[in-house]
Amino acid sequence: MSCFGGIPWSRGCGRADDQARAKPAVTAGIPVHPARDALAGELHARPPLPIAAPSTISRLAMLREPGADRMAAISHLGALCLRYGVTPPAAGADFAYVDFGAFALRYERHTEFDGWTFLREGIASDPFARTALEVVPKDWLAGLPGRALVVAHVAVEKLVDPRESQEPPACFVPEHLAGSSLWSGAATAWTDFRPGPDGFSRILLRAHAISPALTGRLAQATWEIETYRMLALLGLPQARACSPELARASADLSAIAARLPGLDTHEAERGALGELAALATTIERMAAETADRFGASRAYHVLVGRRLAMLREERLRGLPTLAEYLERRLDPAMATVEAAGARIAALSTRCGRAVDLLRARVAVAQEAQSQKLLEAVAETSRAQLRLQQTVEGLSVAGISYYVLTLAGYALRPLSWADGVRAEAVVALLVPFVVALVWLRVRRMRR
Repeated sequence: MSCFGGIPWSRGCGRADDQARAKPAVTAGIPVHPARDALAGELHARPPLPIAAPSTISRLAMLREPGADRMAAISHLGALCLRYGVTPPAAGADFAYVDFGAFALRYERHTEFDGWTFLREGIASDPFARTALEVVPKDWLAGLPGRALVVAHVAVEKLVDPRESQEPPACFVPEHLAGSSLWSGAATAWTDFRPGPDGFSRILLRAHAISPALTGRLAQATWEIETYRMLALLGLPQARACSPELARASADLSAIAARLPGLDTHEAERGALGELAALATTIERMAAETADRFGASRAYHVLVGRRLAMLREERLRGLPTLAEYLERRLDPAMATVEAAGARIAALSTRCGRAVDLLRARVAVAQEAQSQKLLEAVAETSRAQLRLQQTVEGLSVAGISYYVLTLAGYALRPLSWADGVRAEAVVALLVPFVVALVWLRVRRMRR
């Protein structure tokens, strides 16, 4: 028994000589980027495993719950290793291969799911009568973290005669059967993409005159197609669920836009702006809820296409190939997801334009009101200025009168030369007093 998992560069482990080759030699004195080893090892992450025919494979893709511990799966694998007396993989490893004798287990940690691939050599006359999961402890399987999104059996048969491998197998529903010749007749693949009696979808791979390495690559491509197509379809329920709300939002936006030309009061415009803001909030909420899922669905759909291209399919006796079968059924579903995402984006753009237009109208109306208010303030200021000037004139007259009166009281008792009277002196003081008072008031106003 041997264990693979935990070497940082290769994301796995193997024999001592393999580990030595996995560690890149660095010339002394040359500074190395800290991410160099991880980036170099990315090319060798999740490598295809040689599979000798006949073999049976069981594939599980466990979708992690939001906020779940990403390391729970590798810890669960460690518990199985301890049960069989096998060295567990390193904590935090995102790829591991463990040979338990009766079966082998390949583990992969992906962004949002954990992939479990169980391999078992030998196959019965019925390719799906014996499965790799039969020899796996049931209690351990029941404790797998996450929820199973993909459950599939892949049976690998070895046939010497290529003509024999093109006979349609009887274990699939004929009306839904898809099959193709792979790699210029090196193998054939059959499936109906339907759950079997045990709830697992089934794929039959018939290989002849090909190496275990190529058999492993083809088998991995087939189970990855099944895995990624299911993950791509995860966006479909959200697309269907948001469709009625999108229709209502579009109708509401059209109704508000039709009312905009008839709004003639500031209160009506502010009310319409509030409705548009609430509608924009609803649209942005839908965009936030679906953006990640729709983006992931598009990425998984691209992966399905790449895996299908790798198979280099050729038609068998008028049956649809795997690519044609998925194109007829998967592509419309993905078109629905794409259309929902495009509708949300277009609706957000339309709503934003309507909000901008109404804000411009409200701003223009507010500017007109502000202009009228400024004109009123200016007129009030002019009136206040005139009043102030009037008050200043009256103040100068009043103050001068009181000053001259006091001066008269002060000058009368004094002795004056013959012919000189106090009233004459006060009269002479009038221009000087008025000028001084006016200057004083003017300085105070400034």
